Amino acid sequence: MSENSIFSNAFRSPPANTDAELALLGAILTNNKAFARVEDILEPDYFAVPLYGRVYEICRNLINSGIEASPITVKSPLEGDPLLGRQKVGEVFATILKSVVGWLNARDYGSAIRDAWVRRTLFKACTETIDLCCVPGDAGAPDIVDMIETRLLSLARGMGEEKATVSLASAMEQARRNALAASERGDGLAGASWGYRALNRMTGGLLPGAVYVLGARPAMGKTSLGFGIATRAAAGGSSTLFWSGEMTPDQIGARAGAAWADLSTQSVFAGRRYDIPEDLETGERLPLESWQWHDLEAGEKAAASLPLEIDSQPAITVARLRSRARRMARSKKGLHLLVVDYIALMSSGSEQADMKPYERITIVSRQLKQLAQELQIPIIVLAQLNRENERREDKRPQLADLRDSGAIEQDADAVMFLHRDHYYLKKQADAGVQRKDRETNEDYANRCSALAQRVSQSEGKAEVIIAKNRQGPTGTCHLRFTDHTTWFRDTTEDERSPAWDVPTGGTIH
Repeated sequence: MSENSIFSNAFRSPPANTDAELALLGAILTNNKAFARVEDILEPDYFAVPLYGRVYEICRNLINSGIEASPITVKSPLEGDPLLGRQKVGEVFATILKSVVGWLNARDYGSAIRDAWVRRTLFKACTETIDLCCVPGDAGAPDIVDMIETRLLSLARGMGEEKATVSLASAMEQARRNALAASERGDGLAGASWGYRALNRMTGGLLPGAVYVLGARPAMGKTSLGFGIATRAAAGGSSTLFWSGEMTPDQIGARAGAAWADLSTQSVFAGRRYDIPEDLETGERLPLESWQWHDLEAGEKAAASLPLEIDSQPAITVARLRSRARRMARSKKGLHLLVVDYIALMSSGSEQADMKPYERITIVSRQLKQLAQELQIPIIVLAQLNRENERREDKRPQLADLRDSGAIEQDADAVMFLHRDHYYLKKQADAGVQRKDRETNEDYANRCSALAQRVSQSEGKAEVIIAKNRQGPTGTCHLRFTDHTTWFRDTTEDERSPAWDVPTGGTIH
Protein backbone atom coordinates (compact mmCIF):
# COMPACT_ATOMS: atom_id res chain seq x y z
CA MET A 1 0.00 0.00 0.00
CA SER A 2 1.37 3.44 -0.97
CA GLU A 3 2.33 5.77 1.85
CA ASN A 4 0.26 8.44 0.10
CA SER A 5 -2.88 6.32 0.23
CA ILE A 6 -5.73 7.79 2.27
CA PHE A 7 -5.95 4.51 4.13
CA SER A 8 -2.48 5.08 5.60
CA ASN A 9 -4.14 7.61 7.94
CA ALA A 10 -5.44 4.63 9.90
CA PHE A 11 -1.86 3.95 11.03
CA ARG A 12 -1.14 7.53 12.12
CA SER A 13 -1.65 8.87 15.62
CA PRO A 14 -3.02 12.37 16.23
CA PRO A 15 -0.16 14.81 16.95
CA ALA A 16 0.63 15.31 20.66
CA ASN A 17 3.49 16.58 22.82
CA THR A 18 2.99 15.02 26.23
CA ASP A 19 6.60 15.75 27.26
CA ALA A 20 5.91 19.48 26.85
CA GLU A 21 2.63 19.14 28.78
CA LEU A 22 4.36 17.44 31.71
CA ALA A 23 7.26 19.91 31.68
CA LEU A 24 4.93 22.92 31.73
CA LEU A 25 2.75 21.57 34.54
CA GLY A 26 5.87 20.77 36.57
CA ALA A 27 7.11 24.35 36.06
CA ILE A 28 3.75 25.83 37.14
CA LEU A 29 3.43 23.64 40.25
CA THR A 30 6.93 24.61 41.43
CA ASN A 31 6.75 28.30 40.46
CA ASN A 32 3.48 30.00 39.56
CA LYS A 33 5.40 32.61 37.52
CA ALA A 34 5.40 30.00 34.75
CA PHE A 35 1.61 30.33 34.41
CA ALA A 36 1.84 34.06 33.68
CA ARG A 37 4.05 33.27 30.67
CA VAL A 38 1.46 31.01 28.99
CA GLU A 39 -1.98 32.11 30.17
CA ASP A 40 -2.58 34.22 27.04
CA ILE A 41 -1.83 31.39 24.57
CA LEU A 42 -3.04 28.25 26.31
CA GLU A 43 -6.44 26.76 27.15
CA PRO A 44 -7.14 23.51 29.06
CA ASP A 45 -8.53 21.77 25.95
CA TYR A 46 -5.24 22.35 24.10
CA PHE A 47 -3.70 19.50 26.11
CA ALA A 48 -3.64 16.12 24.34
CA VAL A 49 -4.03 14.30 27.68
CA PRO A 50 -7.39 15.43 29.16
CA LEU A 51 -6.15 14.81 32.73
CA TYR A 52 -3.23 17.18 32.20
CA GLY A 53 -5.61 19.76 30.81
CA ARG A 54 -7.71 19.38 33.96
CA VAL A 55 -4.63 19.95 36.16
CA TYR A 56 -3.83 23.09 34.16
CA GLU A 57 -7.42 24.31 34.58
CA ILE A 58 -7.30 23.79 38.37
CA CYS A 59 -3.98 25.65 38.55
CA ARG A 60 -5.48 28.53 36.56
CA ASN A 61 -8.54 28.74 38.79
CA LEU A 62 -6.43 28.76 41.95
CA ILE A 63 -3.96 31.38 40.70
CA ASN A 64 -6.75 33.64 39.42
CA SER A 65 -8.36 33.37 42.87
CA GLY A 66 -5.15 34.54 44.54
CA ILE A 67 -4.22 31.06 45.84
CA GLU A 68 -0.86 29.47 45.12
CA ALA A 69 -1.10 26.42 42.85
CA SER A 70 0.96 23.60 44.34
CA PRO A 71 0.61 19.82 44.72
CA ILE A 72 -1.04 20.46 48.09
CA THR A 73 -3.68 22.95 46.85
CA VAL A 74 -4.34 21.09 43.58
CA LYS A 75 -4.81 17.73 45.28
CA SER A 76 -8.23 18.39 46.80
CA PRO A 77 -10.06 19.62 43.62
CA LEU A 78 -8.40 16.86 41.58
CA GLU A 79 -9.39 13.97 43.84
CA GLY A 80 -12.44 12.12 42.63
CA ASP A 81 -12.20 13.61 39.13
CA PRO A 82 -13.45 11.04 36.54
CA LEU A 83 -10.38 11.74 34.40
CA LEU A 84 -8.18 10.13 37.06
CA GLY A 85 -9.59 6.70 36.32
CA ARG A 86 -7.70 4.19 38.47
CA GLN A 87 -4.75 6.49 39.03
CA LYS A 88 -4.06 8.11 42.37
CA VAL A 89 -3.37 11.82 42.70
CA GLY A 90 0.06 11.12 44.16
CA GLU A 91 1.02 9.05 41.12
CA VAL A 92 0.00 11.86 38.80
CA PHE A 93 2.07 14.41 40.71
CA ALA A 94 5.04 12.06 40.76
CA THR A 95 4.91 11.81 36.96
CA ILE A 96 4.55 15.57 36.53
CA LEU A 97 7.32 16.54 38.95
CA LYS A 98 9.83 14.30 37.19
CA SER A 99 9.71 16.77 34.29
CA VAL A 100 10.32 20.06 36.08
CA VAL A 101 11.89 22.84 33.95
CA GLY A 102 12.74 26.44 34.75
CA TRP A 103 9.81 28.84 34.66
CA LEU A 104 11.64 31.08 32.17
CA ASN A 105 11.27 28.32 29.53
CA ALA A 106 7.52 27.94 30.13
CA ARG A 107 6.57 30.00 27.05
CA ASP A 108 8.44 27.62 24.75
CA TYR A 109 6.61 24.61 26.19
CA GLY A 110 3.28 26.42 26.00
CA SER A 111 3.90 27.20 22.31
CA ALA A 112 4.78 23.55 21.67
CA ILE A 113 1.51 22.42 23.30
CA ARG A 114 -0.46 24.95 21.25
CA ASP A 115 1.26 23.88 18.03
CA ALA A 116 0.41 20.23 18.71
CA TRP A 117 -3.21 21.21 19.37
CA VAL A 118 -3.43 23.03 16.03
CA ARG A 119 -2.00 20.02 14.23
CA ARG A 120 -4.36 17.71 16.10
CA THR A 121 -7.35 19.85 15.14
CA LEU A 122 -6.27 19.80 11.51
CA PHE A 123 -5.73 16.04 11.72
CA LYS A 124 -9.27 15.54 13.00
CA ALA A 125 -10.82 17.83 10.39
CA CYS A 126 -8.93 16.13 7.57
CA THR A 127 -9.82 12.67 8.83
CA GLU A 128 -13.51 13.57 9.02
CA THR A 129 -13.29 15.03 5.53
CA ILE A 130 -11.77 11.80 4.20
CA ASP A 131 -14.55 9.80 5.85
CA LEU A 132 -17.20 11.99 4.24
CA CYS A 133 -15.50 11.70 0.86
CA CYS A 134 -15.10 7.92 0.96
CA VAL A 135 -18.22 6.77 2.81
CA PRO A 136 -21.53 7.05 0.92
CA GLY A 137 -23.93 9.45 2.59
CA ASP A 138 -26.12 12.50 2.21
CA ALA A 139 -23.25 15.00 2.22
CA GLY A 140 -22.48 16.30 -1.26
CA ALA A 141 -19.19 17.82 -2.39
CA PRO A 142 -20.32 21.44 -1.67
CA ASP A 143 -21.38 20.39 1.85
CA ILE A 144 -17.99 18.84 2.49
CA VAL A 145 -16.19 21.94 1.22
CA ASP A 146 -18.36 24.13 3.46
CA MET A 147 -17.59 21.94 6.46
CA ILE A 148 -13.82 22.04 6.01
CA GLU A 149 -13.89 25.81 5.26
CA THR A 150 -15.83 26.47 8.46
CA ARG A 151 -13.42 24.35 10.51
CA LEU A 152 -10.36 26.06 9.04
CA LEU A 153 -11.91 29.51 9.50
CA SER A 154 -12.59 28.80 13.17
CA LEU A 155 -9.07 27.45 13.63
CA ALA A 156 -7.45 30.41 11.87
CA ARG A 157 -9.28 32.83 14.16
CA GLY A 158 -8.17 30.87 17.21
CA MET A 159 -4.55 31.12 16.07
CA GLY A 160 -4.63 34.90 15.69
CA GLU A 161 -1.83 36.77 17.40
CA GLU A 162 -2.76 38.75 20.46
CA LYS A 163 -3.11 42.46 19.73
CA ALA A 164 -0.67 44.66 21.58
CA THR A 165 -2.11 46.99 24.19
CA VAL A 166 -2.40 50.65 23.27
CA SER A 167 -2.03 53.64 25.58
CA LEU A 168 -4.96 56.02 25.97
CA ALA A 169 -2.87 58.82 24.45
CA SER A 170 -2.18 56.70 21.34
CA ALA A 171 -5.85 55.79 21.03
CA MET A 172 -6.84 59.45 21.25
CA GLU A 173 -4.20 60.40 18.69
CA GLN A 174 -5.54 57.80 16.24
CA ALA A 175 -9.09 59.03 16.77
CA ARG A 176 -7.97 62.60 16.07
CA ARG A 177 -6.17 61.53 12.89
CA ASN A 178 -9.29 59.67 11.73
CA ALA A 179 -11.40 62.78 12.38
CA LEU A 180 -8.90 64.94 10.47
CA ALA A 181 -9.01 62.55 7.50
CA ALA A 182 -12.82 62.59 7.55
CA SER A 183 -12.82 66.39 7.68
CA GLU A 184 -10.43 66.64 4.73
CA ARG A 185 -12.66 64.37 2.64
CA GLY A 186 -15.27 67.10 2.73
CA ASP A 187 -18.31 64.86 3.26
CA GLY A 188 -18.36 65.09 7.06
CA LEU A 189 -18.57 61.30 7.34
CA ALA A 190 -16.45 59.10 9.58
CA GLY A 191 -16.96 56.16 7.20
CA ALA A 192 -18.44 55.20 3.85
CA SER A 193 -21.69 56.81 2.68
CA TRP A 194 -25.02 55.01 3.02
CA GLY A 195 -26.16 56.70 -0.17
CA TYR A 196 -28.97 58.34 1.82
CA ARG A 197 -28.43 61.71 3.48
CA ALA A 198 -30.85 60.98 6.31
CA LEU A 199 -28.87 57.90 7.35
CA ASN A 200 -25.53 59.69 6.93
CA ARG A 201 -26.66 62.53 9.19
CA MET A 202 -27.79 60.20 11.96
CA THR A 203 -24.85 57.74 11.88
CA GLY A 204 -21.91 59.66 10.46
CA GLY A 205 -21.45 57.00 7.80
CA LEU A 206 -20.63 53.29 7.72
CA LEU A 207 -17.65 52.59 9.98
CA PRO A 208 -15.02 49.94 9.13
CA GLY A 209 -15.38 46.77 11.20
CA ALA A 210 -18.94 47.60 12.27
CA VAL A 211 -22.09 45.50 11.82
CA TYR A 212 -25.37 47.26 11.07
CA VAL A 213 -28.58 45.26 11.42
CA LEU A 214 -31.60 46.38 9.40
CA GLY A 215 -34.72 44.55 10.55
CA ALA A 216 -38.26 44.64 9.20
CA ARG A 217 -41.44 42.63 8.81
CA PRO A 218 -42.18 41.14 5.35
CA ALA A 219 -43.49 43.64 2.75
CA MET A 220 -41.78 46.61 4.42
CA GLY A 221 -39.12 46.71 1.70
CA LYS A 222 -35.98 45.66 3.58
CA THR A 223 -34.48 44.00 0.49
CA SER A 224 -35.22 47.12 -1.57
CA LEU A 225 -33.58 49.39 1.00
CA GLY A 226 -30.64 47.02 1.48
CA PHE A 227 -30.06 46.86 -2.27
CA GLY A 228 -30.61 50.61 -2.57
CA ILE A 229 -27.87 51.20 0.00
CA ALA A 230 -25.55 48.78 -1.83
CA THR A 231 -26.21 50.48 -5.18
CA ARG A 232 -25.86 54.03 -3.93
CA ALA A 233 -22.78 53.22 -1.85
CA ALA A 234 -21.21 51.74 -4.99
CA ALA A 235 -22.18 54.87 -6.94
CA GLY A 236 -20.33 56.84 -4.26
CA GLY A 237 -17.15 54.85 -4.91
CA SER A 238 -17.45 52.06 -2.31
CA SER A 239 -16.76 48.66 -3.84
CA THR A 240 -19.69 46.54 -2.61
CA LEU A 241 -20.69 42.88 -2.41
CA PHE A 242 -24.42 42.16 -2.13
CA TRP A 243 -25.44 38.63 -1.08
CA SER A 244 -29.03 37.55 -1.60
CA GLY A 245 -30.35 34.28 -0.24
CA GLU A 246 -33.79 34.48 -1.82
CA MET A 247 -33.46 36.24 -5.19
CA THR A 248 -31.57 35.42 -8.38
CA PRO A 249 -29.33 38.02 -10.06
CA ASP A 250 -31.87 38.68 -12.82
CA GLN A 251 -34.59 39.35 -10.21
CA ILE A 252 -32.31 41.81 -8.45
CA GLY A 253 -31.44 43.32 -11.82
CA ALA A 254 -35.15 43.74 -12.56
CA ARG A 255 -35.55 45.82 -9.40
CA ALA A 256 -32.65 48.04 -10.36
CA GLY A 257 -33.99 48.43 -13.89
CA ALA A 258 -37.47 49.28 -12.62
CA ALA A 259 -36.04 51.92 -10.26
CA TRP A 260 -33.96 53.54 -12.99
CA ALA A 261 -36.66 53.48 -15.69
CA ASP A 262 -39.50 54.38 -13.29
CA LEU A 263 -41.38 51.20 -14.18
CA SER A 264 -43.12 48.66 -12.00
CA THR A 265 -41.14 45.50 -11.38
CA GLN A 266 -44.01 43.60 -13.05
CA SER A 267 -43.36 45.55 -16.26
CA VAL A 268 -39.69 44.60 -16.20
CA PHE A 269 -40.46 40.93 -15.60
CA ALA A 270 -43.21 40.69 -18.23
CA GLY A 271 -42.16 43.32 -20.76
CA ARG A 272 -45.70 44.72 -20.58
CA ARG A 273 -47.14 48.06 -19.50
CA TYR A 274 -48.64 48.12 -16.02
CA ASP A 275 -48.77 51.91 -15.92
CA ILE A 276 -51.93 51.95 -18.07
CA PRO A 277 -55.08 49.77 -18.07
CA GLU A 278 -55.36 46.57 -20.09
CA ASP A 279 -56.48 46.77 -23.71
CA LEU A 280 -60.29 46.74 -23.74
CA GLU A 281 -60.57 44.52 -26.84
CA THR A 282 -57.95 41.85 -26.11
CA GLY A 283 -57.91 42.08 -22.32
CA GLU A 284 -54.11 42.01 -22.47
CA ARG A 285 -51.53 44.53 -21.43
CA LEU A 286 -49.66 46.35 -24.16
CA PRO A 287 -45.93 45.72 -24.69
CA LEU A 288 -43.47 48.29 -23.40
CA GLU A 289 -42.89 51.24 -25.68
CA SER A 290 -39.54 51.78 -27.38
CA TRP A 291 -38.71 54.68 -25.07
CA GLN A 292 -39.28 52.44 -22.06
CA TRP A 293 -36.93 49.80 -23.47
CA HIS A 294 -34.43 52.60 -24.06
CA ASP A 295 -34.74 53.67 -20.40
CA LEU A 296 -34.00 50.10 -19.29
CA GLU A 297 -30.90 49.99 -21.51
CA ALA A 298 -29.83 53.36 -20.09
CA GLY A 299 -30.09 51.84 -16.62
CA GLU A 300 -27.73 49.04 -17.65
CA LYS A 301 -25.19 51.63 -18.83
CA ALA A 302 -25.61 53.55 -15.59
CA ALA A 303 -24.88 50.35 -13.65
CA ALA A 304 -21.88 49.36 -15.78
CA SER A 305 -19.56 51.72 -13.94
CA LEU A 306 -20.71 50.66 -10.44
CA PRO A 307 -18.25 48.55 -8.39
CA LEU A 308 -21.11 46.27 -7.24
CA GLU A 309 -21.06 42.46 -7.31
CA ILE A 310 -24.08 40.22 -6.65
CA ASP A 311 -23.76 36.80 -4.98
CA SER A 312 -26.84 34.57 -4.95
CA GLN A 313 -25.36 31.32 -3.61
CA PRO A 314 -28.23 29.84 -1.53
CA ALA A 315 -27.75 28.91 2.15
CA ILE A 316 -24.20 30.26 2.08
CA THR A 317 -21.93 29.83 5.10
CA VAL A 318 -19.91 32.69 6.55
CA ALA A 319 -16.78 30.70 5.66
CA ARG A 320 -17.71 30.64 1.98
CA LEU A 321 -18.85 34.27 2.04
CA ARG A 322 -15.54 35.15 3.68
CA SER A 323 -13.53 33.46 0.90
CA ARG A 324 -15.50 35.39 -1.75
CA ALA A 325 -15.17 38.64 0.16
CA ARG A 326 -11.42 38.15 0.65
CA ARG A 327 -10.99 37.40 -3.05
CA MET A 328 -12.80 40.64 -3.89
CA ALA A 329 -10.80 42.55 -1.26
CA ARG A 330 -7.55 41.37 -2.90
CA SER A 331 -8.69 42.56 -6.32
CA LYS A 332 -7.77 45.94 -7.77
CA LYS A 333 -11.10 47.53 -6.85
CA GLY A 334 -11.00 46.13 -3.29
CA LEU A 335 -14.01 45.68 -0.99
CA HIS A 336 -15.51 48.45 1.15
CA LEU A 337 -19.01 47.18 2.03
CA LEU A 338 -20.85 43.88 2.37
CA VAL A 339 -24.66 43.64 2.45
CA VAL A 340 -26.27 40.37 3.62
CA ASP A 341 -29.90 39.66 2.62
CA TYR A 342 -30.78 38.11 4.97
CA ILE A 343 -29.26 36.44 8.04
CA ALA A 344 -31.93 33.74 8.54
CA LEU A 345 -31.12 32.33 5.08
CA MET A 346 -27.46 31.69 5.92
CA SER A 347 -26.03 28.39 7.13
CA SER A 348 -23.84 27.99 10.19
CA GLY A 349 -21.84 25.26 8.45
CA SER A 350 -23.11 22.69 10.94
CA GLU A 351 -26.03 20.48 9.94
CA GLN A 352 -26.91 19.95 13.61
CA ALA A 353 -26.86 23.68 14.44
CA ASP A 354 -28.85 24.55 11.31
CA MET A 355 -31.76 22.51 12.66
CA LYS A 356 -32.04 24.91 15.63
CA PRO A 357 -32.80 28.47 14.46
CA TYR A 358 -31.61 30.12 17.68
CA GLU A 359 -28.27 28.31 17.64
CA ARG A 360 -27.77 28.86 13.89
CA ILE A 361 -28.45 32.61 14.05
CA THR A 362 -26.21 32.97 17.11
CA ILE A 363 -23.29 31.30 15.30
CA VAL A 364 -23.79 33.22 12.06
CA SER A 365 -24.19 36.56 13.85
CA ARG A 366 -20.94 36.10 15.75
CA GLN A 367 -19.08 35.00 12.60
CA LEU A 368 -20.31 38.02 10.64
CA LYS A 369 -19.05 40.33 13.39
CA GLN A 370 -15.66 38.60 13.25
CA LEU A 371 -15.63 38.92 9.45
CA ALA A 372 -16.31 42.67 9.63
CA GLN A 373 -13.43 43.14 12.06
CA GLU A 374 -11.09 40.88 10.10
CA LEU A 375 -11.63 42.64 6.75
CA GLN A 376 -12.18 46.04 8.40
CA ILE A 377 -15.29 46.73 6.35
CA PRO A 378 -18.84 47.61 7.42
CA ILE A 379 -21.39 44.81 7.03
CA ILE A 380 -25.11 45.54 6.72
CA VAL A 381 -27.15 42.53 7.83
CA LEU A 382 -30.83 42.34 6.96
CA ALA A 383 -33.06 40.49 9.43
CA GLN A 384 -36.70 39.50 9.57
CA LEU A 385 -38.69 40.44 12.66
CA ASN A 386 -41.18 38.29 14.55
CA ARG A 387 -44.92 39.05 14.64
CA GLU A 388 -44.99 40.78 18.02
CA ASN A 389 -45.30 44.29 16.56
CA GLU A 390 -48.43 43.28 14.65
CA ARG A 391 -50.18 42.53 17.96
CA ARG A 392 -49.50 46.06 19.22
CA GLU A 393 -51.57 49.12 18.38
CA ASP A 394 -48.36 50.99 17.52
CA LYS A 395 -46.76 48.80 14.85
CA ARG A 396 -43.32 50.39 15.08
CA PRO A 397 -40.73 47.65 15.75
CA GLN A 398 -38.70 47.31 18.93
CA LEU A 399 -35.45 45.51 19.78
CA ALA A 400 -37.41 42.62 21.30
CA ASP A 401 -38.91 41.94 17.85
CA LEU A 402 -35.65 40.56 16.41
CA ARG A 403 -36.36 36.98 15.44
CA ASP A 404 -34.63 33.83 16.76
CA SER A 405 -31.68 35.28 18.66
CA GLY A 406 -30.67 38.07 21.01
CA ALA A 407 -27.14 37.58 19.69
CA ILE A 408 -28.02 39.77 16.70
CA GLU A 409 -28.72 42.72 18.98
CA GLN A 410 -25.64 41.99 21.09
CA ASP A 411 -23.19 41.65 18.18
CA ALA A 412 -24.49 44.63 16.18
CA ASP A 413 -22.94 48.07 16.46
CA ALA A 414 -26.25 49.56 15.34
CA VAL A 415 -29.75 48.11 15.06
CA MET A 416 -32.31 49.85 12.88
CA PHE A 417 -35.82 49.00 11.79
CA LEU A 418 -37.60 49.82 8.55
CA HIS A 419 -41.25 50.75 9.06
CA ARG A 420 -43.99 51.96 6.72
CA ASP A 421 -47.17 52.91 8.55
CA HIS A 422 -49.03 53.10 5.23
CA TYR A 423 -48.83 49.31 4.82
CA TYR A 424 -50.76 48.65 8.04
CA LEU A 425 -53.19 51.54 7.64
CA LYS A 426 -54.12 50.44 4.12
CA LYS A 427 -54.70 46.86 5.32
CA GLN A 428 -56.94 48.24 8.03
CA ALA A 429 -58.87 50.40 5.56
CA ASP A 430 -59.22 47.56 3.03
CA ALA A 431 -60.62 45.29 5.75
CA GLY A 432 -63.22 47.92 6.61
CA VAL A 433 -63.74 49.89 9.80
CA GLN A 434 -65.56 47.94 12.48
CA ARG A 435 -68.61 49.80 13.77
CA LYS A 436 -68.78 50.15 17.56
CA ASP A 437 -71.86 49.37 19.61
CA ARG A 438 -74.26 52.32 19.83
CA GLU A 439 -72.01 54.43 17.62
CA THR A 440 -73.84 57.18 15.77
CA ASN A 441 -73.68 57.46 11.99
CA GLU A 442 -71.76 60.71 12.34
CA ASP A 443 -69.11 59.27 14.69
CA TYR A 444 -68.68 56.24 12.46
CA ALA A 445 -68.33 58.40 9.36
CA ASN A 446 -65.77 60.60 11.15
CA ARG A 447 -63.67 57.55 12.08
CA CYS A 448 -63.79 56.25 8.51
CA SER A 449 -62.81 59.68 7.20
CA ALA A 450 -59.97 59.98 9.73
CA LEU A 451 -58.58 56.58 8.70
CA ALA A 452 -58.82 57.47 5.00
CA GLN A 453 -56.94 60.68 5.73
CA ARG A 454 -54.20 58.83 7.62
CA VAL A 455 -53.85 56.36 4.74
CA SER A 456 -53.48 59.23 2.28
CA GLN A 457 -51.00 61.16 4.43
CA SER A 458 -48.80 58.11 5.08
CA GLU A 459 -48.53 57.07 1.43
CA GLY A 460 -44.94 57.08 0.17
CA LYS A 461 -43.49 57.67 3.64
CA ALA A 462 -41.02 55.36 5.37
CA GLU A 463 -39.11 55.46 8.65
CA VAL A 464 -35.77 53.96 9.58
CA ILE A 465 -35.84 53.71 13.36
CA ILE A 466 -32.35 53.55 14.89
CA ALA A 467 -32.97 51.66 18.14
CA LYS A 468 -29.32 51.00 19.05
CA ASN A 469 -26.21 52.91 18.03
CA ARG A 470 -22.90 52.38 19.79
CA GLN A 471 -21.24 55.29 18.03
CA GLY A 472 -24.00 57.87 17.98
CA PRO A 473 -27.58 58.86 18.74
CA THR A 474 -30.76 56.88 18.32
CA GLY A 475 -33.79 58.28 16.57
CA THR A 476 -35.78 58.15 13.35
CA CYS A 477 -34.72 58.87 9.77
CA HIS A 478 -37.41 59.68 7.21
CA LEU A 479 -37.32 58.35 3.63
CA ARG A 480 -39.61 58.38 0.62
CA PHE A 481 -40.87 55.06 -0.82
CA THR A 482 -42.13 54.62 -4.38
CA ASP A 483 -44.45 51.63 -4.31
CA HIS A 484 -44.50 50.59 -7.99
CA THR A 485 -40.70 50.64 -8.31
CA THR A 486 -40.10 49.52 -4.69
CA TRP A 487 -37.32 52.11 -4.41
CA PHE A 488 -36.34 54.39 -1.52
CA ARG A 489 -35.19 57.99 -1.79
CA ASP A 490 -34.39 60.81 0.61
CA THR A 491 -37.37 63.05 1.34
CA THR A 492 -35.54 65.92 -0.40
CA GLU A 493 -35.19 63.97 -3.65
CA ASP A 494 -37.57 64.35 -6.55
CA GLU A 495 -39.52 61.17 -7.25
CA ARG A 496 -38.45 61.39 -10.91
CA SER A 497 -34.77 61.83 -10.08
CA PRO A 498 -32.27 59.08 -11.02
CA ALA A 499 -32.34 56.06 -8.72
CA TRP A 500 -28.61 56.55 -8.11
CA ASP A 501 -25.93 59.00 -9.17
CA VAL A 502 -23.79 58.01 -12.13
CA PRO A 503 -20.09 58.09 -11.09
CA THR A 504 -17.78 60.45 -12.95
CA GLY A 505 -16.85 58.86 -16.26
CA GLY A 506 -20.06 56.85 -16.38
CA THR A 507 -22.18 59.40 -18.29
CA ILE A 508 -25.22 57.99 -20.04
CA HIS A 509 -25.51 58.69 -23.80
